[in-house]
Amino acid sequence: MIIIGHRGAAGYEPENTIKSILKGIECGASAIEVDVRRTKDGIMVLMHDETVDRTTNGEGKVSELTLAEIKCLDAGKGERVPTLFEVFELLKERNVILLVELKEIGYEEEVVSMIKDFNMLDRVYITSFHKSALNRVVEIEPNMKTGLIFSSNTLRNMKIAEELNVDVVVPKYQLVNRNFLRSCRRLGFKVFVWTVNRAIDVVKFYRLGVDGIVTDYPCMVKRIINNLISMI
Repeated sequence: MIIIGHRGAAGYEPENTIKSILKGIECGASAIEVDVRRTKDGIMVLMHDETVDRTTNGEGKVSELTLAEIKCLDAGKGERVPTLFEVFELLKERNVILLVELKEIGYEEEVVSMIKDFNMLDRVYITSFHKSALNRVVEIEPNMKTGLIFSSNTLRNMKIAEELNVDVVVPKYQLVNRNFLRSCRRLGFKVFVWTVNRAIDVVKFYRLGVDGIVTDYPCMVKRIINNLISMI
């Protein structure tokens, strides 16, 4: 089972920043998850929300701000909003899996092209709530690993996952139980659950045998899993 640092290590450092990503790696996360949106001038940056309001000292929609304008903002603790390119530069020599969540549709080709330019096709998953984005990704690059994220409508989304032939399903943790996992195994899907921040849930999903836990607190999850392993 892999530990996936949510937005880097969002429980410890400003989310979707270089500092947060490095903290996740320091904690022992096997993978890092980041959110991607595109600026007014077409550059992919790390940002979860449609606007910069919550996570920076600025205001406005990402899509209506240039990269230069976004780079002037403080994303917390003096951190700047990184570009996706900067993240690949940071991780290209590190043995870490990257989950790139597409928050919007329309820039799939640019993301896939960047992944291939960095020769990271074998250790990147493109994930999204958007069926059309994942469908487009596979059209562009059939060997790209993909994951469908969902928070409700389990049966409907499992059908979509089958249609898309994704590699992994990424359900909200409340949806996951033993029967759900059996269905995923039968269909050949890996299961990454999000966002698991309580110790009791870490133990539960470790024992259930999920393939990955997405968490804001990778240091805490790593410690719990090490303790569980030592008890075997």
